[in-house]
Amino acid sequence: MAALLRGIDLLCAAGAVVAAVSAALLALILITEVIATSFLGWSQPWAVEYAIYLQCFVLFCGAGWTLRQGGHIRVGILLQALGPGAARLLDLLGTTFALGILGFATWALWQQLLRTVEFGSTSYYPMGTPLWIPQALLTLGVTLLLLAFFARLLRLLVGLRPDLGAGYGGGAE
Repeated sequence: MAALLRGIDLLCAAGAVVAAVSAALLALILITEVIATSFLGWSQPWAVEYAIYLQCFVLFCGAGWTLRQGGHIRVGILLQALGPGAARLLDLLGTTFALGILGFATWALWQQLLRTVEFGSTSYYPMGTPLWIPQALLTLGVTLLLLAFFARLLRLLVGLRPDLGAGYGGGAE
């Protein structure tokens, strides 16, 4: 099981690298767009399209890594008010619920990706990007988040720390 958890953590770290590169590219696109429109009076026709895609990559590709780091928002005050056993039970229930929602979302995104590939859909923006490309990264990002929640559930079930951030007591462990 340790190898499985390490593998999921490594995949999520790779997703975080994709998110970081996407954030850097997004900043570069936006800076270029501001300079081009302000000083040259010219707007890049592809800037909006790719900025939208990159925002999705930043949000979803890094989500699994963020979960492992303890960076997702949760109701810490409630967890602190409960005893360790009740907090762990609530965490188990929340993680299981999230797995159900993410399982459905992941399945739906994979189905949509396969349909997009089958139909050869392209974006309506001037670049006409084959939509399977951004959909694939979005789908992989959500799949990584699903795997991260699965790893979290396994860690909770065997009594390991579910994340590397603050514990139920609110302080760093």
